[in-house]
Amino acid sequence: MTPGFRLLTVAALASAAPVASVHAQQKVLLGHAATPTVSLKLFAAVGEISVIGWDKDSVELSGVIPKGVKADMFAGAPLEHSKGMKMFVEAPTEQSGREGKLVLKVPRGARVWLKTGSADMEVSGVTGGLDLNVVGGSITVHDNPKDVRAESMDGSVTFTGAPAWLRAKTATGDILMRGGVDIGASTISGTIRTSGGEVERAKLESTTGAIVFGSGLARNASVEMETHSGPIDILFQPKADVEIDAATITGAIDNRWTKARPVSGREGRGMTLETSSGMGGAKITARSFKGTVQLRPK
Repeated sequence: MTPGFRLLTVAALASAAPVASVHAQQKVLLGHAATPTVSLKLFAAVGEISVIGWDKDSVELSGVIPKGVKADMFAGAPLEHSKGMKMFVEAPTEQSGREGKLVLKVPRGARVWLKTGSADMEVSGVTGGLDLNVVGGSITVHDNPKDVRAESMDGSVTFTGAPAWLRAKTATGDILMRGGVDIGASTISGTIRTSGGEVERAKLESTTGAIVFGSGLARNASVEMETHSGPIDILFQPKADVEIDAATITGAIDNRWTKARPVSGREGRGMTLETSSGMGGAKITARSFKGTVQLRPK
C-alpha cells in the first residue's frame, strides 16, 4: 500500500445495461480519519457528485463509477487524523468521465476544493469554506458555509442559504442567491437574481444578462450593479432606507418606486436618476450602457 494512501474498497460490478450504452460499473469506498477543519482537494471526473457535512472526524468518498476509472486518496498515516488530503477520480475517456455518481462526506467545518468537468454538484451541511469549479454542470449550495467561491461555465449556480462571503461566476448559466452578507456575482449572458436575506455589500456584473436584485439591505449597505445591454430590475421593501444613483448611456430608467423622475442625457440619449427613501442609510448604484434600469416596490 502506498504511504499516506488508504483504500477501503474498490469492487467491480457487472452492468445490467448493454455495454454499448453504459460502461460496466464499480463501487468505490475511500475513507480516512480527519481533523474537524480538514482541508481537502478533490478532482472528480464523474457525472454527479454530492458533498455532505457530517458530525464525524473522518472523510468518506463512496459511490459508483465506470469500470476503468481510477479513484485514489492521499492523506496521512492510516491512524492519523489528517489536516489535509487529496483525492482524485480519473477517467480514461471523456465519455466515462461523464458517468457515475459519488457522495463525499466531510466534517462540517472542513474546507473543500472541488473541481470537475461536467458533473452536477450539490453541497449541504458544510460550515467551512468551499471552492467549487465545473465546466458544464450546475452547482447548488445549501445551508450557510463561511465562504464560498463557485464557478460554472455553462451551468447554473444556486445558493439556498446565506453564506457570509460568496463569489459566483458563470458564462451562460444563471446565478441565484437567496441570501448572503458579502456577495459578488458576474456572468456574460446568464441572469443574476438575489432574493431574501440582508445584504451588507454586493457587486453584481453582467454583459447581456439581466440583474434582478430583491434582497433586503443592512444599515449602511453598499450595492453596485452594472451591465452592458442587460436590464437591471431593483425591488424595494416598502420602508427601505436607501439612496439610489442610477444611470444608463443609451437606455431608459423606469422609476415606479418614488415620485422622482429621471433626467434625460445629452441629445435625449440615456437617463440619470438620484432618489432616496427614509434616512437613506444604504446606497445602491446601478449602471447600464443600453439596458433598462427599473425601480419598483415588492
